[in-house]
Amino acid sequence: MGEAVGIMDDTVFENDKFVGFFQSFRPDGNGLDGVFDQLDCGDELRERLSHLFEVAGDDRRPQGGRDAFFLVRSPRPIDPAVVESKAVDWVERVTELAEKLGHPDAAERLRGITKHRVLEGIPPKHPKQDHEKTNLLKAFQDVVEKLVTDIAIPDPFAETLRAPYYFVSCDAGVRDHLMWPLYRDHVDVEEPFQPYFDLWSHGVKFRVYQENQVDWYMPRL
Repeated sequence: MGEAVGIMDDTVFENDKFVGFFQSFRPDGNGLDGVFDQLDCGDELRERLSHLFEVAGDDRRPQGGRDAFFLVRSPRPIDPAVVESKAVDWVERVTELAEKLGHPDAAERLRGITKHRVLEGIPPKHPKQDHEKTNLLKAFQDVVEKLVTDIAIPDPFAETLRAPYYFVSCDAGVRDHLMWPLYRDHVDVEEPFQPYFDLWSHGVKFRVYQENQVDWYMPRL
């Protein structure tokens, strides 16, 4: 990967070295061939990136200019029942991962979710002040978004990749799905983030304002 941008020394492991790397290959990902050839899971990493480029499509904005991040501007329709099903599946999987990685309090908080409400429209923003956040939202932001960092893996390159993968869309769930092949063989769970990526690919976003409910916003098409 360093060779792709002319970096041939150990500075390749600096965490911010590749921020914006994947944006350089938009709109179709051409040029990424060979980047992950030295990794055992390189083929799967490329496949997931190919799907990302396909879902996000062209980075040119309708009003001119280009997107700084990967956005799904033309999402395919999705049935509300499918949204709810995938939401439940995602939460169940990350709950299992939290338990396996030693976060019983967060797992218990996630198990307390009794409703996934599916709505349509533009989601409001989450509160920024800590005292305004629910404990459930804190569990998502403080634990779920960082779970994979607790998975012990021998390859230091994974940590280097976290920043460029995060800035694909500024979304931890998207990042962790795209990077999951690096972690998969080091923890015994079904991949937690596939359902989340499926929802993201349809333009669906989640918000948390109650302790036992998650709201999922579908775009108006």
